[in-house]
Amino acid sequence: MKVLVSVIIPAYNSSKYISESIDSVLKQSYKYLEVIVVDDGSTDNTLQIAEKFEEYGVKVYAQKNKGACAARNYGYKLSKGEFIQFLDADDVLAPDKIEKQLNELLKYDNYHNILIHCRWGRFKDGEEVYHWGPDVSIRTDLKPVDWLIINHMSITGCWLTHRDLIEKGGGWNEDLKRNQDGEFFSRVMLQASKVLYSDEAKVYYRSGITSSISATKNAAAALSGYKAVELIESYIFSLEKSARTRLAVANMYQSFVLEHYIAFPTLANKAEMKVKEMGGATVKLQGGKVLTTMGRIMGWKNALEVKKVLLRLK
Repeated sequence: MKVLVSVIIPAYNSSKYISESIDSVLKQSYKYLEVIVVDDGSTDNTLQIAEKFEEYGVKVYAQKNKGACAARNYGYKLSKGEFIQFLDADDVLAPDKIEKQLNELLKYDNYHNILIHCRWGRFKDGEEVYHWGPDVSIRTDLKPVDWLIINHMSITGCWLTHRDLIEKGGGWNEDLKRNQDGEFFSRVMLQASKVLYSDEAKVYYRSGITSSISATKNAAAALSGYKAVELIESYIFSLEKSARTRLAVANMYQSFVLEHYIAFPTLANKAEMKVKEMGGATVKLQGGKVLTTMGRIMGWKNALEVKKVLLRLK
């Protein structure tokens, strides 16, 4: 069965990586593709590099800087594919990524109601993959609510999404600056009958880019991260409200607390209240051996207070 897949690549100051990303799409074993690049007001030569690929059928558009979510929404509006592959401009698809996922999806008569993700490998420039994800707990087919409860990281490029699911779930939230993909795919997942996993399909996720939105550590990003958790809470509870979903939501808030307690205590305290409201969390303090040992001995809050003092002394 031949179906059109639209690959949408938002790009902002990605001149160092955009060629490799586009190349990985053009080299896909599945050829019935539409490739759309949306330059989000880059100040380097990203747009000019992308335009060189127009001779190979790549469609390149430009907008004023509005953020990656706005660029994805614009690309989606222009797309015609039955399936959508979102890909960040610094990430790379394995040559058979789309073909492998389509083969799995098209086995089902109701494939338009099914979401699929895949294996991802984290790498740094000039290096081999040093970590493979996702967590083993989601390397299987799951019901949407079970996937959301487990709450382990997947990345934007992992997903192949039918257009119907996006139409029902809605576009990317342009107000969010953190965890936009988590919020978007959680919302799309509400419309799906199941979430498939393809271990053979792969995406390569570039790590160590300090300018990326996921690396941003400011008040606006922290607040946005909190809002994303609030939204995901509502999505989970719309599917099931039970002891296990309350614990899952509490763990999401607790993870936020542990990440932001030092830099943004007021927001972390707000999240901590949510943890108490849900009945407590089981997430433990993560970090180096000294920090985690202190957390076990004196509790996560005292351990982070010690870390805060040490940071001030530096």
